[in-house]
Amino acid sequence: MLTTEATPEMIAEWKRLYEAHHAGLRPNRKTGAEVDAYFREKYPHETFDSEEFRKVVEANILENEWFRGKLPEGAVPDIKCYRMGDILIGIDLSSGEFHIESEDITKVIPVYDDLFVYRGLDEEDLKNFFLVAQYIQLSRR
Repeated sequence: MLTTEATPEMIAEWKRLYEAHHAGLRPNRKTGAEVDAYFREKYPHETFDSEEFRKVVEANILENEWFRGKLPEGAVPDIKCYRMGDILIGIDLSSGEFHIESEDITKVIPVYDDLFVYRGLDEEDLKNFFLVAQYIQLSRR
C-alpha cells in the first residue's frame, strides 16, 4: 500500500520491477466472493451494518474509472462491510475491489497488502507498472 508521495527513485524502481517480471506473470485475479471468503476465514471480524460506510465504498468504486472498470458488464457493486476493532473493511462481491480505513493507517497496511496479493492481478492490471511492482514487492514478503 502506497502511503507517501511517490519519488522519482520509487518510480524508477517500480519500472525496473515491471520490466523484470511482467512478462512472466499471468492473470490470477480472484473473484469478489473469493476475496470475501478469504478475508472472513483469515481475520477475526464482525459484520458492520452501516449504510453510510457501504455508500462510501460504493462511491469509491463508481467514481474511480479503474475500479469501475473491474465491475462485470451490467453489474453494480455488492458491498459487504466488516469491522475489526477500529478498522472498517468493505469488500465488493461484484468486482473484488476492497476499501479499508482506520484513523491509524499502520493498522490498515497489513490487511490491505494481504488482500491485494491474495486477490491478484487481471490482464489490465498486468499492464500497469505500479500494480505489477507492488504485487512483486508484497509477494516477496
